[in-house]
Amino acid sequence: MTECSRGKSLSGTGITTEYIDDLVEKICRTYADGNGVNHSEGSNLPRESEILAILHDLFEIVFPGFGGREPQSLDNLRYSVGEIVSRCFHELRDVIFRSLRYNCELLNTPGCDCLRDAEDAALFLLSSLPEIRVRMKLDIQAAFDGDPAAKTLDEIVLSYPGIKAITIQRIAHRLYEKKVPLIPRMLGEYAHRITGIDIHPGAKLGRGIFIDHGTGVVIGETAEIGSGVKIYQGVTLGALSFPKDACGKIIKGSKRHPTIEDNVTIYAGATILGAVTIGHDAIIGGNVWITDNVEPGTKISISPPQLTISKPNPKNAVSSWDLLPETMKHEMLAAAKAVLTKSVQVKKDETVLLIYDRTTRNVAHAFIDASCSLGLLLTPRMIEVTARNGADPDPETREMMTHHNIVIAPTCNSLTHCPAMTAARSGGVRGCTLPGITDEIFARAMKVEPEQLRADGEKWVSCFPGKHHKVRVVTKLGTDISFEFGLVPCLNDDAIYAEAGNVGNIPAGEAYGVPNPGTANGRIVADASIGSFPWKEGDAPCSVTVRNGSACGFEGERAKLLEKALGSVGEKGFVLAEFGIGTNPFLKIGGNLLEDEKVKGTIHLAFGNSRGMGGDNDVPVHIDCVIRKPSVCIDGRLVIEEGEWRI
Repeated sequence: MTECSRGKSLSGTGITTEYIDDLVEKICRTYADGNGVNHSEGSNLPRESEILAILHDLFEIVFPGFGGREPQSLDNLRYSVGEIVSRCFHELRDVIFRSLRYNCELLNTPGCDCLRDAEDAALFLLSSLPEIRVRMKLDIQAAFDGDPAAKTLDEIVLSYPGIKAITIQRIAHRLYEKKVPLIPRMLGEYAHRITGIDIHPGAKLGRGIFIDHGTGVVIGETAEIGSGVKIYQGVTLGALSFPKDACGKIIKGSKRHPTIEDNVTIYAGATILGAVTIGHDAIIGGNVWITDNVEPGTKISISPPQLTISKPNPKNAVSSWDLLPETMKHEMLAAAKAVLTKSVQVKKDETVLLIYDRTTRNVAHAFIDASCSLGLLLTPRMIEVTARNGADPDPETREMMTHHNIVIAPTCNSLTHCPAMTAARSGGVRGCTLPGITDEIFARAMKVEPEQLRADGEKWVSCFPGKHHKVRVVTKLGTDISFEFGLVPCLNDDAIYAEAGNVGNIPAGEAYGVPNPGTANGRIVADASIGSFPWKEGDAPCSVTVRNGSACGFEGERAKLLEKALGSVGEKGFVLAEFGIGTNPFLKIGGNLLEDEKVKGTIHLAFGNSRGMGGDNDVPVHIDCVIRKPSVCIDGRLVIEEGEWRI
């Protein structure tokens, strides 16, 4: 047996009373040196354990069923939330009171009412919880939409550090707004400790923010971040320098951190310093160092030893929203609200995916502003211009289309009949597309009431009760084509897309369907828009010959372009896929197919894809040809005479 095993190592003189007294004296002298860092005679401070217990309860409200409590029925959940809110109010009031009292004593503030202010701050935070939940839904959806590795929304809530950090910051920010001392910073540093993400409670965060990975992200007190912003790990939104007063002391409270506008992406390791503005839709590459303003739409990347900056092509760029006349902004916002409320009829708990490209930024801006004012959950998604009408967007966007209730797509080329939209519709997604939309067309797109379009469209639907109706279209310019119609039911595009699986165009206004396969013969003379090919008033008409349901002859410059586009996808591209009748009296011919084909007094015939209308011709192209002042007979009855309705 060793000496240690006998316990002799514990014997001896040990620590003496004199040693302890001497050490205590030395420590206490540091307390009395007047340099702070002790609170021996101050008021009772809020304790971290109390604050974290309250935070845990608030998380139970923001994310019910994701915390320590078992999932509950809605009725039980109401009781549970009520019990948590009641408890949180009293606990919040207590810790906030102690924080405010500390501040009063520190600043020697006379006449303050800490208890009243504490109750006010506690109620302000609790009253903000519904809005915090709405914003967190958008943040979670943004994370799902922005991370191809994300499998479910639940996975994001449970495991993504960016969501935890943003949630805590949104809670802390409410207390910061009420000027509560200590607690907001304690919450922020707790989030920093568990996520590696440091967001000051004073920072202003927009909607649908995604912090991916997150480690090392620093966002300063006066930073402002818009909606739809994506931030990767290691990003710093910091201060470049600190203004000082005449005595050389830092002036606190001034704007010193960046403003990040909507839909900006900031890649890993980027550093943005000072009170600069990063314009909307900019892309900031990894590891760049920025201390100056960045224009909207700019892309910045680092290529040692200097930055490479590529700005948007001025020829293709849409004029910014801020440069639009106020009347135009007002009309576009009214149109966007009408689409959201009257057309797709969005409910408060539904999510909307907004797909747009560089040609439709102003229209997208109107939808984003309208959704915010209506309190709706909208995710903006900017894509590259697709290859052609009827072509799919990128794979990530295709996947996103299946995970939202509603898809709204103002884009250069049409997504109406693309395979991705057809698949989304089969899954119950509804919405509208706005191919080739311009600011001017959008401003008047919803001037007609959907109910009027519904009534007029139903007149045409009632003309085709059977499956083999004979249709003939003639014009003075030489159109003379006949076909059967009715195997696929006639549809009414009335701008009301409130039912699952219903997707149509805005502006709306057409009765349309698929001609019976193989029955069309004759000649079409198009004297207005053909797809997205350029056309203006005075341009020569062009003609297409149709035999046995497919185009087989093309005359004229635009007809040759049509032949090339249809032929690019094979023989099925030449199939006659649609017959439509324009019903909207507020629209006018102007060279934009989206509007031209809806003008009352016109008809249109299209080639290519018919799947989106119930047909079976599945190809990635759909091109319409608009015909003015037609005369139309259905089963021998004259229903339109040189553009004038006779029904």
